[in-house]
Parts: sequence; C-alpha cells; structure tokens
Amino acid sequence: MSPASPEPNSPAIDRLRRMAAADDLDACCQLGRCYLHGWAAAHDEAQAFAWFWRAACGGHAEGAVQAATIFLRSGGSASPDQVRRGLEMAAAGGHAAGQVLLGWCYQHGQLVTSDALQAVAWYRRAAAAGNALGRYNLALCLLRGVGVERDDAAAMPLLELAAEQGEVRAQLTLGRALSEGRGGKRDAAAALAWYRLAAARGYAKAQYNLGLLLAGGEAPEQDDVEAAQWIRAAAEQGLSKAQFTLGALYQRGLGVDRDAGAARHWLDLAAHAGYAKAQYQLGRMLAKGRDCAANPEAAARWLEAAAASGLPAAQNDLGRRLLRAGDTQSVRQAYGWLRRAAEAGHAQALYSVGVCHLKGCGVAADPVEAYRWFQRATAAGADKAAAALHKLERKLGPMLRMQLENLRRGSQ
Repeated sequence: MSPASPEPNSPAIDRLRRMAAADDLDACCQLGRCYLHGWAAAHDEAQAFAWFWRAACGGHAEGAVQAATIFLRSGGSASPDQVRRGLEMAAAGGHAAGQVLLGWCYQHGQLVTSDALQAVAWYRRAAAAGNALGRYNLALCLLRGVGVERDDAAAMPLLELAAEQGEVRAQLTLGRALSEGRGGKRDAAAALAWYRLAAARGYAKAQYNLGLLLAGGEAPEQDDVEAAQWIRAAAEQGLSKAQFTLGALYQRGLGVDRDAGAARHWLDLAAHAGYAKAQYQLGRMLAKGRDCAANPEAAARWLEAAAASGLPAAQNDLGRRLLRAGDTQSVRQAYGWLRRAAEAGHAQALYSVGVCHLKGCGVAADPVEAYRWFQRATAAGADKAAAALHKLERKLGPMLRMQLENLRRGSQ
C-alpha cells in the first residue's frame, strides 16, 4: 500500500512529500515522524506507518524499527512476518534501538516465539553499544532472573549507566534498588537523589516513590509536607496508588490539613480506577459512616469489588458481614470469601474458617477440619485461635483425640 498524498499543510512538508515520493528513504522517515508526532501535519499513525514502511522496504533500518514500533501498538499495512523480517534486518545490522525492540519481542512473544535467552542476547548487544534502554532492560532481566541467573551485583552498574543517560525508568529502578539494598548496602540518600531526578521530569511513579521515602523516615530527613506534594503530583497524573495514599494522608492529616472531603475525593478516584485497597477503604468508610454519611449498599458494593480483586482483608470483612446476615445463601457466600482470604494467609480468616467448620456454617460441621484451621490460625497469630484449639481438644472424645494426635505428629 502506497502512502496517501493529502493536501500539503506547509511548503516544507509539501517538499518533504515530493522527496519521499521519489524514494528518498530519509525523507520517507522524516515524513513518517511528521505524521507520528503531528509536526506540520495532522497526527495519523496509519500514514506514519505507511511512510516508515516504505523506507523499510528500501532497506532503511530506522524505518523498519519505527514501522515495527507502530505495528506492535496499532497495526499497519504489512504482515507480521514482513515486519519481523524488517526488524531483524535492522537489529542484525547494528541498529541498537532495533536490537532492544527485537529483544522485547522475544521476551513478550510478539512477532516471534517467546524466548527469554534470545531476549537477553539482543539486550546485551544493545547495551554493549551504549544504548540506555538496552542497559535498562538487561538490568531488569538480571534483577528478575529472566533468561539469565539473577545477579543484582551485575545489574547495578547497568542501571547506573542507563540512569546517568537520562532513562527515567532506570532512575526509578535504581532508586528502588538502593532503597532496598539490592546488590549492596541500602543507601537512602542515593535513592532519594535518583528519585528526585526522575520525579523532576514528571515521572509519576518516581514522584510517588519519592513521596513515600520522604514520609517514611528512611530519607536523610523526613518531610511530610514535601512528601504530600510529590504524592499529589503523582495522583494528579492518575496514578491510582498515589490517589489512594493521598486520600489516606488527608484522612490522617499528614503533610496536609485533615480534610474528610478531600480524602473521599481521592479514594473515590482510585476506587473507580479499580485500585482494590481504595475500594476496601471506601467500603469501610461508607459502612461505618466515618467522615461521611453511612451507605450500607454502596459499602457492600465496594467491599465486593475489592474482594473480587483478590484483597484478603476485603474478603475477610465481606465474609464476616455475610455471616452476620444469617440466611443460608449469605452464610454459604461468607464461607467462600473467608476461605479465599484464609488460603491467602489472612490470620483472622483462618480462625473464622475454623469456626465455620466447627459450627457447620456454610459447610458441613467437622471438628477435625476445624482443628486444622485453628492450628494454622494460631501459627499466624490470630486472636482467640489458641484458646479455640485448647477448648476443642477438651471437648473431643477419645477417638477424635487420637486423630488430633496423629495430626499433631504429622505437622511436626
């Protein structure tokens, strides 16, 4: 498919179109950039792809890489095999950004069959050529053990080089690694410095992490006011966990004046974005009428949403609320939610599941099964679990005591 030729937007782009139409491959690429970024022409990814692809078909490595980038995002007028071959040509020819993109394709199974070893090999080639993104991606593989043995010490110099080149994701990851002591001693001051660099460039995740470090007391100095400012900056960019945290700051009055309305606003934004912790907190607020009017129906909806997202605390709360409803269907549902929370290790849910088995709530009564759950709850530190174990042992007959003794020996 040949690129279309719409009316020129300016003499400069009209001239560029004429050069591109005459198969000037550099002009094809420049025209593709104009359409991609909306420079002197309306943004049009289909037109951008078409001009990049025309350059790629002429053997232009940059055109092949740009065409593959657009194709992976939104498709284009070529087959996946054609795009792959163009990208492979560019990568094999030493185009570092193409090597990174081909590595990413191997890592995520796009255009090629997933192969972590191949991904690492291409990242290495790009990193050796000094490409910041290649260094960053290779460092991530080393930190996570993807296609290579995990090696924090080897990852850190790569992260530093990429961070020094201005790769904001490397700056964030390096800050996290230094904060956690990956590959060496923890260094909160250095972590703070890298977070500041990325945060100053508007990177929301770095702004959030900077705020947390300043608020947590691990930075060289704690500053709740500055922490709240950075967390707000991330929240205003739509980062859900920052919105949740900012809501919590307004609830507690940390770094900001206590403001129930602002707390509700930010929690509501995060909850509607699907952030489970915000859904849970909002559900609790509405259930108790804390800092807002009580709304049991809305509270139940938010708790259910948080529970369905897999948050054990919400599953436990929802299960306990359904138990109090008392009807058969609610009690069965309660057992299901409590069991999910218990299997995730939630201490009070472990105890509650034991109670359900003991009393036959939502499940057949089974004192031996109850004993198993009380054991796990006791080990997890649940209130009342140890007393429940002792009481159950005293009430059981000789036959069940023998089964319990066998259970005890088997768990040792």
